[in-house]
Amino acid sequence: MFRCARFLIFLSTVLLAVFTFAKAQTPQRDNRPRTASVSGRVTIAGKPAVNAKVVITEVNDRPALGTQGFSIVLPGSGAGEDYVVLTDAEGRYRATNLPEGKYEAHVSLGGCVREKPSPNASLMESFSLSEGASRENVDFALVRGGVITGRVTDGDGRPFIARAVSLQVVDEGGQKRDARIQDTPNWMMTQNMFQTDDRGVYRIFGLRAGRYVISAGGDSYVASVTGAEYARVWHLDAIEENQAKIIEVAAGGEVTGVDIRLGVAKKTYEASGRVVDDETGKPIAGASLTYTKSGDSGAIVDFGLPGATPKTDEQGNFHFSGLTPGQYRLSLADFASFLTGGGSGYYSDGAKFEIQSADVAGVEIRAKRGATISGVAVIEDADKSAKPGLSQTIIMAYSGMSSMPPSPNDVDENAFASAMRPVSSRIGSDGGFALKGVRPGKVMIQAFSLTGAGLNITRIERGGVEMRNEIMVTEREEISGVRIVFGKGSCVIRGQVNVTGGGELKDWRMSVSASSEKEGVAAFFDAPGGSAEVDDKGRFVIEGLLPGEYQLTLITRSKADTNSPSSPVINFPAPVTQKVIVTKGQEAQVTMTLDLSKKNREEK
Repeated sequence: MFRCARFLIFLSTVLLAVFTFAKAQTPQRDNRPRTASVSGRVTIAGKPAVNAKVVITEVNDRPALGTQGFSIVLPGSGAGEDYVVLTDAEGRYRATNLPEGKYEAHVSLGGCVREKPSPNASLMESFSLSEGASRENVDFALVRGGVITGRVTDGDGRPFIARAVSLQVVDEGGQKRDARIQDTPNWMMTQNMFQTDDRGVYRIFGLRAGRYVISAGGDSYVASVTGAEYARVWHLDAIEENQAKIIEVAAGGEVTGVDIRLGVAKKTYEASGRVVDDETGKPIAGASLTYTKSGDSGAIVDFGLPGATPKTDEQGNFHFSGLTPGQYRLSLADFASFLTGGGSGYYSDGAKFEIQSADVAGVEIRAKRGATISGVAVIEDADKSAKPGLSQTIIMAYSGMSSMPPSPNDVDENAFASAMRPVSSRIGSDGGFALKGVRPGKVMIQAFSLTGAGLNITRIERGGVEMRNEIMVTEREEISGVRIVFGKGSCVIRGQVNVTGGGELKDWRMSVSASSEKEGVAAFFDAPGGSAEVDDKGRFVIEGLLPGEYQLTLITRSKADTNSPSSPVINFPAPVTQKVIVTKGQEAQVTMTLDLSKKNREEK
């Protein structure tokens, strides 16, 4: 699981930049009726929070990346227009003239935490609005969070600038775990609080009352911002985790002077080499490169992200510095093509090298000309408003990764390299696309919308024949006449969740997802399906679906604060699944039953 988690963390980092790019696109005109509203109250320690900013955002809550049982939901994915309101003298707010849809209400008070235990520590609430609906009592009862601050210096007393510090939570049994994103509110706005400034000072705020330890240095996900050239050190001057000083944080309190003094920097090394055309031996200029570093167990402990690593010069030469001892795998990675489509037309198996106690030179990557897949994308059975979304869609081809592996530990190096560099092509105004540099073998075609247009691949045809599985590609093959057919879902599943077995609906937080895996159609990006939160009356609505059969999965989590350092182990109810068929022009009605007498033993 550790190896796959890091694999997904990398993808979420790359995709976060994609969604930032997507939000910058010009939105389509919205002519929906604006008759809904939402209201609530914001308090801090029971007193009104005056002039607090509350942002209401319409969102597409479909997972941005989902694969066979686990998914990443990227913040802001599918985000629409923001509606900003301020609280009055009583701490009350009201947003009006909202169209029907799914929303998130977010309060911008990053130094606060929730007053009472909550299923999530973020200062955000999700809800749905139907046309003309008035949602009330979307409240935020908050208290001031705690603060830990200190300074990080190197062995000579110089400030450790723009480097990350690590926060761990200590439970009542003395066990430590890395602080999750959910342990801090507003993480997208405050992620820099885990990083030192130009004085080497950090300040972590918005913490729940509890016990923590702080460290710096050591390998992490991206060495360029962490300090892998230093051994990891905990406060107070501890080189072993079990010797770290525990920091007690009171509600609203501030603990200062939590300093970390790193030792002598480990010696770092360089790696250099060339990228050449495998057939001609000629250098390839401007090639983007990335690397991964493996630990002793084979788990990936470091990434060199595309865009932050060098490109080859006119002679095809590249040069990496600041590398610590270990085993590395170097790969081509055309990050720009992922965002905008296009690419160099090359693929490569990359190269491996090991850093021991000296620089490494002469690393050679032999790049091969890949195959080309071209054709046209069309929309079927959709109104004219769907057409502009086609030109804001990217077609992607994955080689050797037709599905996620049955076990997270089965993510091999070639699959990882393929995921880091999907071959992509933006759909043109005439519907045309061309995927260049495709690796030979089984190729899976996928689509990703830059604007959340709600388009899904319904089928893929080659030469007029529907593809039932992946496209088989040979070396340098020119494949033309591929037709990718999209549909825009308009079907709805409206459901009711009933609770039996000695429990109440209000004690649990629930969500329902609808998944459909049509044979031969990828399930990574923009896959047919959707999800919705279950409201306090057990109702949910999943919209924008294509006709077909779906599997509904009801996931239940406790409203106890599982992020608190002292939270107990909780018996979560087992997921509930149910099949449903949706038909064009009709609304499917579903009733799901949660039996609370049947629970899985699951640790927090």
